[in-house]
Amino acid sequence: MKIRRPFYFLKNALIGMKRNGEMTITAIVTVTSCLLLFGVFMLLSANVNFIGEQIRNQCQIQAYIDFDATVDEEMLVYSQVRNLPNVAECVFVSKADAMEEYREYLGADASAFDGLEGEEFLRSSVKINMTDIEQAEALVSTLETIPNIKKVSNRQDVVQRVIDVTDVIKNASLGAMIILLLVAIFIISNTIKLSVFARKDEIHIMKYVGATASFVRQPFLLEGILTGIIGGAISLVLIGFGYTYIIKFMKDFLDIFQLIPFAEILPFMVSTTLIFGVLMGAVGSAIALAKHLKV
Repeated sequence: MKIRRPFYFLKNALIGMKRNGEMTITAIVTVTSCLLLFGVFMLLSANVNFIGEQIRNQCQIQAYIDFDATVDEEMLVYSQVRNLPNVAECVFVSKADAMEEYREYLGADASAFDGLEGEEFLRSSVKINMTDIEQAEALVSTLETIPNIKKVSNRQDVVQRVIDVTDVIKNASLGAMIILLLVAIFIISNTIKLSVFARKDEIHIMKYVGATASFVRQPFLLEGILTGIIGGAISLVLIGFGYTYIIKFMKDFLDIFQLIPFAEILPFMVSTTLIFGVLMGAVGSAIALAKHLKV
């Protein structure tokens, strides 16, 4: 008998879902919509962090050397910078290198510099990648004390704005996911209420012949869980197609930043979405049963 119980519960759950067809479909659509948005917010939050890290890693400090410094003095500056704390990597950019960078930046308009040499008006510099960008200001202060460093360029303000925007999006995503979770639980709860009401005569007979409270509750709990799983599975398929298209679009037209590859984030999305789908169904069913199933 115990072996047959799971099949009995599953059969009754499916009967309940079929009997309340319209509400079941409504609940599945609602759960799908909520988990779809839930997944979108998760992907948004994860990719904002991912892009933020790319921006942080690309953030450089550039120390410009005095125009009149000799080659030996420039090399001395480079050596001093390279040995500073919080310097992960540094690259010396000569005046000639700076001219090449300007030409690459200008592209077709680079002909304006024909006949000119970098030594005539450009400064040599040192480009610095940091181990900890949070300590950028301290590094800038140290660089400004090194002889023959004329100017230090620091885009820490850009990085800080990225960090601030990242925090806002993360908090907004968390709030939205909580709201969506509550909406789905409310819809599932109402669906289970209707199922309980439609089967009240059957429930009374089961109670009369001695069925336990747990035995009566199981099909309804399973009904809610199945609703959550179905909604979660549909939302995952839609998210997969949508995210794959966005990655292709970004690669073809806006190849500025990389997004997290879907294969890399798929296991997390599957586990999280299905877990939340099951929780939505189970909690929604439990709420309905607690209030409307007097056993």
